[in-house]
Amino acid sequence: MTFSPLLRQERLAQTMLACMAFYSLLAMHLYLPHLFGIGLQLPFNVMGWFFIGLMTALGLWNWQRRRLLTTRLWLGLVVASTLLWVPFFYLHNNSVAGHALPRMLGLFGGLVFYLALQQCRFNERGRRYLLYCLQGAVSVEILLGMAQFFVLEPGNWFGYNTEVRSPYGIFQHRNVMSSFVATGMVLAIYLWLHEAKTPKRWFLLKSVWFSTVLGAGAILIVLLQSRAGQLGLLFGLLLLQPLLWQTLIKTRSKRLLASLLLIPIGIVLGVFGLDVFDMSKRSLSIYTEADGRFDIYAHGMRMWLDKPWFGFGYGSFESAFYRTYATWRELTPGVKPLFTEMGHPHNEFLLWAIEGGILPLLGLIIMSGLVLRLLYRLPLVQSLAWIGVLAPIFIHSQTEFPFYHSLPHWFMVLVLLYVMDAQYGQRRLLRTPPQWTRWPVRAWGVGLMLFMALGLYAGQQLTRYAQNDDHTEAELKAVINPLIWYDRAAFYRHHWQLTHALLNQEPAGLLDYAAWARRFVIHTPRAGVYYNAYLALGSAGHEDEAQQLLSEARRLYPNVQLLRSTRIQHARNHLGELTPNMTAAELNDAIPLYDNLRPAIGGAY
Repeated sequence: MTFSPLLRQERLAQTMLACMAFYSLLAMHLYLPHLFGIGLQLPFNVMGWFFIGLMTALGLWNWQRRRLLTTRLWLGLVVASTLLWVPFFYLHNNSVAGHALPRMLGLFGGLVFYLALQQCRFNERGRRYLLYCLQGAVSVEILLGMAQFFVLEPGNWFGYNTEVRSPYGIFQHRNVMSSFVATGMVLAIYLWLHEAKTPKRWFLLKSVWFSTVLGAGAILIVLLQSRAGQLGLLFGLLLLQPLLWQTLIKTRSKRLLASLLLIPIGIVLGVFGLDVFDMSKRSLSIYTEADGRFDIYAHGMRMWLDKPWFGFGYGSFESAFYRTYATWRELTPGVKPLFTEMGHPHNEFLLWAIEGGILPLLGLIIMSGLVLRLLYRLPLVQSLAWIGVLAPIFIHSQTEFPFYHSLPHWFMVLVLLYVMDAQYGQRRLLRTPPQWTRWPVRAWGVGLMLFMALGLYAGQQLTRYAQNDDHTEAELKAVINPLIWYDRAAFYRHHWQLTHALLNQEPAGLLDYAAWARRFVIHTPRAGVYYNAYLALGSAGHEDEAQQLLSEARRLYPNVQLLRSTRIQHARNHLGELTPNMTAAELNDAIPLYDNLRPAIGGAY
């Protein structure tokens, strides 16, 4: 009986590693038909949170039986995260704060998962296996990317566009794939530099593995033509140089040097592939021009300086950005309008500062400082190497929004921080939690799994509904968990109402749609929703309100074709031709309505 706690601890660590390996090698790369988007709108992210819920439940299931093991870093991250939560409860500007709840729960869920990993108390070998799992995840994505580029044919089940031929893996976006692969390449070098040389057979196999990641990853980094990924890889490799040269001087490893040469060879092959294969090529001007990001950052800074203390309110970025930009554009002659459907300023620090003011910005700075403080305890070359491993994702978060597009990026950062913290951090033993706390903790893990399982099925229901021209209202009502797709489900539900009201000339239904649209554009001001609401008010005979709404939409989006006079007049002319016996498809052919709520994915970046 003396060794039962140790046996239980060892089994917990083994079970957690098995779950980690299964997720990293298989579940992370799940593809199901979907409606595109970000976050939980992508099936592989839903599956990822299911496994995080599973591993959290495993790690914390019996946490009340012994003292909690944690570290100063985790405690500091928890304190800093409270600063990010404070603006969520502001009373004067939190009318749409619910739209920020998913990212707040994502932050909370990540920290709880981190705590669950700490309770497994992995030894050095176990922590290394965790890094192997991350490397395995990158390897699978590289295989998937190479298959997309070289193997898949038009009309493939994966939905991969063979004409564009951008090998985005499971992520559906070149920049997200690129930063993930870049992180794996830097991690491969780091693992090699710390790999035990015995037994020789396993070392040779791992050497081949790491070499393959470096060569194939370099090819993909070029083919993806992503500035964020290329810049992250460059910084990561530069920060690894001191440790790399130190190792080469000591060992004079020809195998390591030969493997490093695979990076420039892969780059050359990638450039060759850009010229030889028929694919979408980006102009070389992308490396010399700031494009639209300069305008986004500049106006984002103006917004923060306008309300530096409390911000514009959580969940309000998209609406506040376009309304304030329209005002600034009117006061500044010669300024061009920006593209539409942008829900993020392409900089993580800037997003929190704009919406929440100084407190969340301070919280993010403290979090970054805590990580640097942990690495300050290491020799300089080791500190720089770890910063290099984190560099690709961090740089990507300052030029785009990878954490909202890809849970694997958040997962990778959490595991990397845990490994660093467990190896170099200062441990703290907290007192044993009260017995009653086990039920809320278990409910979080199990509830997260149940919510994501139902959400995965709900996503398939909505996808079938949207892709089927003969869909019915009953199909929409049958969606079992619309919370993951809350805005999209509400949009489809009210679009059905608008279609029915237009065909049957029901003023009450038309006015009800317009009322919903006015509430919707407060947090998501889409030009198409304005357009639909304008037609609803016009058909209901509320011409003054319709013109007022149209003027507001044109002020925000002066360059949107849907709001041009010719499109508006065309739609108004056909409204009188609608009859109750027409189908929804026939109505859309005649007008058409805006029937596809695109996610705010940041334009073409």
